[in-house]
Amino acid sequence: MSRIIFTILVILLYSTISFGQSLERIFYSSFSPQDWDIYISRDTGNNISKFTDHPALDYDAVISPDGKWVVFTSERSGIPQLFVKAIDRARPPTLLVKSSSFQDQATFSPDGTQLAFVASHEGNAEIYLIPFLPDSIQEISSAVNLTQHSAGDFRPSFSPDGNKIAFSSDRGHEIVPHPRFPFARQRTGDVYSVDITGENLQRLKYSNSWDGSPVWSADGTKIIFYTDRTGNHSIFEMNANGSDQKQLFEFSGPAVSPKLMSDGKIAFTTWKNQRDFKIMQFDPATDQITPLFSENPDLMFNADIHPDGMMVFHGGKYASGPGVPGNFGFDGDILTKIPDLLTFGDQEVKAYGVRRAFVAPPQVGNTLLFYDASDIQSIFDFLKPMGYSVLWLPLLMAILFVAGIVMGIRNRKKISFWRYLLFSFLTLIIGIATGGLFLYIDAVNPKSVLTIRLVMGLLTVFLIALGWWQYKRHTRQKNNMKDVYRLSKLYSTLFFGMALFALLCTLFINHFVNSTLEFYRVDYVSGEKSALFTFEKEPGINPGNFRVLDSKVTHDGSSFIFTTGSFRGKPKTQGDIWKYDFDTQRVTKLSDTPYNDGFADFSEDGKMVFRSGRSGNFDIYLKTDDKIVNLTQDTHRDNFPAISKQGDKIVFASDRLRSEEEYKTMDIFLMKLNPDNSWTEPKKISVGAGQNAHAHFSPDGKWVIYTTEGYGINDEQALIQPIIFSPQMYGEIVAYHVETKERYRITHNKWEDGAPLWVE
Repeated sequence: MSRIIFTILVILLYSTISFGQSLERIFYSSFSPQDWDIYISRDTGNNISKFTDHPALDYDAVISPDGKWVVFTSERSGIPQLFVKAIDRARPPTLLVKSSSFQDQATFSPDGTQLAFVASHEGNAEIYLIPFLPDSIQEISSAVNLTQHSAGDFRPSFSPDGNKIAFSSDRGHEIVPHPRFPFARQRTGDVYSVDITGENLQRLKYSNSWDGSPVWSADGTKIIFYTDRTGNHSIFEMNANGSDQKQLFEFSGPAVSPKLMSDGKIAFTTWKNQRDFKIMQFDPATDQITPLFSENPDLMFNADIHPDGMMVFHGGKYASGPGVPGNFGFDGDILTKIPDLLTFGDQEVKAYGVRRAFVAPPQVGNTLLFYDASDIQSIFDFLKPMGYSVLWLPLLMAILFVAGIVMGIRNRKKISFWRYLLFSFLTLIIGIATGGLFLYIDAVNPKSVLTIRLVMGLLTVFLIALGWWQYKRHTRQKNNMKDVYRLSKLYSTLFFGMALFALLCTLFINHFVNSTLEFYRVDYVSGEKSALFTFEKEPGINPGNFRVLDSKVTHDGSSFIFTTGSFRGKPKTQGDIWKYDFDTQRVTKLSDTPYNDGFADFSEDGKMVFRSGRSGNFDIYLKTDDKIVNLTQDTHRDNFPAISKQGDKIVFASDRLRSEEEYKTMDIFLMKLNPDNSWTEPKKISVGAGQNAHAHFSPDGKWVIYTTEGYGINDEQALIQPIIFSPQMYGEIVAYHVETKERYRITHNKWEDGAPLWVE
């Protein structure tokens, strides 16, 4: 029902805009979940029912101490805000606190007269205190900031006497690169406590793990929290001053969001494989862990439990994910929510969150989105028939490893066992080295097909030579030294077998995997999807360098521009810029080097700005007619360029002013065209630390929009990242006026928003 209502609202809203004034539109990627509602149980979990039913996200519900109200976060107004609903009165939820920014994670004081919650209207996530007045709407200005720190503060919890608040914060640690995705930034959280006056701040924990969601014991002497210090999220307990920290129970899966129940049990949220989120309960009397509810929706998170047995939580059904055939690349609905009407400066625009990255938004007023997608579900779909030949290597390694051990045992009286054992381990070493070399030049640091064939061809010749030498050797030993002959024969089999693998890689590198790109179009109003075109890679391009990294539509709507390359590829890794003409249905290659070209953008008069590694560094280039000029020419990493529709301004991201050792973050820089057709020196226009990227111009060239980490995160990292793939769980969209230097934050939530494009 919620999804039907959502679709109807989108159609009605767009129809209203179409018949009225035509507003410009901002499209951005948003990694957010779908179809969350609040559920309630009035009988200690035996029966549950929906407490809210709305197409927007509802989450993080809490029950008032008197059992009459539920306060929860809802995105039904476009941004996360606190709403209140009476439990026994049939009236819709009402807004509790009025603001134009993020609100979430509410908790009641023990007497029910106050709420502590997280809000970001002063820039970053802070803990605020406000009276609980369910029948009125309060201004956010009446809330008191208890934490007042530039870092993020989350998940407040009142002590039983109402005098203290425990919370988590990432203020005590440096932000570091993600272990797998170094461009993303990771935080660490500690548990703190503070008086409700905002005084006597105390850090209760010192470790390099994320500790969060603290709750107090009934007598106020203990604090229960989760931590990942064990390598898996686990529930711990400590004294109220932070001493005597210990794990409360062992559990095979992750355990977060602990809640104490009146009977002494502990409820918590767990999950498997970033799916199957459930709420469990631990009974200290029996050491048993069982489901809290006898019936469940697909997804369940963060229970709040009243002493009388009433329970609330948020959850819903699975959205169709990227693993579902025919999903066309969207993890759920196309749009994350009903479009927002944004007003800032002299602008009034519609903002659309799209549930995937690098979708090309429409131009000239239509409602089509363009993107690439695949129905590949597993490695078996990814491999072509010839691709299975790579299994020859591990099969050969296994057979020869076992053969060496067996023959060594059988012939140990005639020849030293250690010689056969050495052969078995050399089999593993040589096999891993051969496979590792191919994997490195094919996928880790993708080289051209010609380079791969050259390297693997030379390796084939070398291994054949070794195998032939061993063959001739054991032929001479066959009559005189039969035992040595058997061992030597194993070595020749090893080298010839490895040579066969290298030869297969040399000859059939273009036939291992499915590298065809499928492009689609979808109407974001009606949801109608259809195939656009199919694109095959050039024979000399490594399939690892043939992923779509960026896409957009030209200002006149005539062409679809996209980049293929390797994610995080090096300057001289192959990357190319392509143009698909909607009228002729032809694809044209716009880049002209074997290096890493990409992220092209066009002005209305045909200027093309793009990033290239042709100099050995990533620089920003401008192509006008047949002339190409390097605009930046330095050793820093310059990326994600955009040019104004008028062709007189260029914006890009660069790490030129950053000094991090492990992985440099980026700022946004602006260049302007001089009267003599030269360009000004790049000038930084972004503010604050952290990542800033994916800048683009408004159609009139007066505004720049980009995504930034500058506002930090708005919830505990350990609670958000498992829900949806989001290595960068930070990310808000900012609009910057080029002349007045006014800056407006235009998204407010705890999901990753990025890659904005502003179109007519």
